[in-house]
Amino acid sequence: MCIHNRLFALIFRILFLAGCGIGLYLNSGLPSGKPAPYMLIFYTIQSNALCFIFFAILIIKTFLDLKNKGIKGTTVFLPHFKGAVTMAIAVTFIIYQFVLVPKFLNAPAAAYSIFNWQNMLVHYFVPIAALTDWLVFDEKLSFRWFDPIVWLMLPIAYFIFTLIRARFGGVIEIVKSPYPYFFIDVELLGWIKVIKNACLLILGFLVLGYLIFIVDRVKIRRHSPKFDVLQTR
Repeated sequence: MCIHNRLFALIFRILFLAGCGIGLYLNSGLPSGKPAPYMLIFYTIQSNALCFIFFAILIIKTFLDLKNKGIKGTTVFLPHFKGAVTMAIAVTFIIYQFVLVPKFLNAPAAAYSIFNWQNMLVHYFVPIAALTDWLVFDEKLSFRWFDPIVWLMLPIAYFIFTLIRARFGGVIEIVKSPYPYFFIDVELLGWIKVIKNACLLILGFLVLGYLIFIVDRVKIRRHSPKFDVLQTR
């Protein structure tokens, strides 16, 4: 399914950007008057910031297309990179929901609020809305077979970043560790366990990327039989 209506797409993307911006603001420490630049170390904030920048540019492109080409149609902007952005932010949801939330729920003290606005926006709203935008407003059959492999560069780059930052950056205040996430904490788990976790995560990301790729392919297959029938009549 693809809605060929640039006005609907523009409205949806503006709402998306507003929600993403509010989520980043709430996680910045600014509402309490205590800026928290260390939050930029977390994958959640980096992936949300990436979405914010990408969709800000996409909104401008959508507006220009609406003005110059009319309401009917779609706006294409770096479709291969948008696939990477979509996968990157989907990872944010998956890791939070299936890795971090169970850990927080089983913690002896509920000092961390899981389902407040601060977390709901960056871990649920932005990932779901980004995926919805791709599903609803983008033409399909855009991805190449090797794109999911290329998309892995974003999470791999983040993993390398965390290892280097932990070596030279010191303890992160909010987690009391040099590592932002417990499953890549070398001091806690050791190198062998961290490498194993990283390999499992990368494999999971690759599967996710190819699921997105398959959905992109299925869209054309669903319509192909109808086209063939019309041709034979």
